[in-house]
Amino acid sequence: MRLYRGLARVFPRSFSAKLMTVVFVGVHVPLLVLLLWMAFSGQYQEQTMWAVLGVVLGATLVGTGMAMMALYRLMAPLRQAAEALEAYYDEQRLPHLPDLGHDEIGRLLRGINRSLHGVDAGLRDLRRSVLLDPLTQALNRRGCEQALADSASLAQSRRQPLTLFVVDLDNLKPINDAHGHLAGDQVLVRLVVSARQWLQPSDWIGRWGGDEFLLAVHARHDVACARMRSWLDRLAEPVGGAEMPLKASAGGSGYRPGEDLRELYRRADAAMYRAKSAGGAQLLCEGD
Repeated sequence: MRLYRGLARVFPRSFSAKLMTVVFVGVHVPLLVLLLWMAFSGQYQEQTMWAVLGVVLGATLVGTGMAMMALYRLMAPLRQAAEALEAYYDEQRLPHLPDLGHDEIGRLLRGINRSLHGVDAGLRDLRRSVLLDPLTQALNRRGCEQALADSASLAQSRRQPLTLFVVDLDNLKPINDAHGHLAGDQVLVRLVVSARQWLQPSDWIGRWGGDEFLLAVHARHDVACARMRSWLDRLAEPVGGAEMPLKASAGGSGYRPGEDLRELYRRADAAMYRAKSAGGAQLLCEGD
């Protein structure tokens, strides 16, 4: 490392320059020794010595130039690897480095490819886990906040209607008391699975906390409310087997472009509490 550190003081930003300096010195030191020996040995006439010097020096310079050019081109994979690493860490752009065989450079490029793709997959999984509720795999509170901001941006930029629903289960406590908390957990999971059967790709469901959920539906307000009401009715239907009917109160509010998202949630939440105060197991949408 001493040689590298020493050359780094002279060429701090170029490994190619370091390598070529070593090549230049390694090639020309023997040449200088030869010339000094010829000059002081007295065995050669001056004319002969200068002719030999010219031929050897010219051939050496040409050979050195060709060797340096070849070395520069041979280092192209290293430059490509460095650029790929910088691109990933600056722009999160995954590399697609070429497979160049089984020598040291080939193994290095394959290692960078595998490592960065593995790191990226791990980061994606980590980001998903940070935004998902571990029980239901719906969005958690943080995920809801991010998704709601994205939905509002989509609604505003594309003029695509958005209705936010706040859903609160009415009978989760009785289920927990009668059948245990494991049954209550299964109810929450079933609610999310059931919602995803009718939600569109741009829609989403998230667990806001406890037994309260948010659903965002990108559809005309009346259409969104009709879909929501139909879903709540299906959940409340008696079913056989171990599945228990679910009773839920829900409130829906349409997004008004430019409004504060906390106000959107407040209006939907207030509608949900009105539905719960009216006996529960129903949906109240703005305009009802």
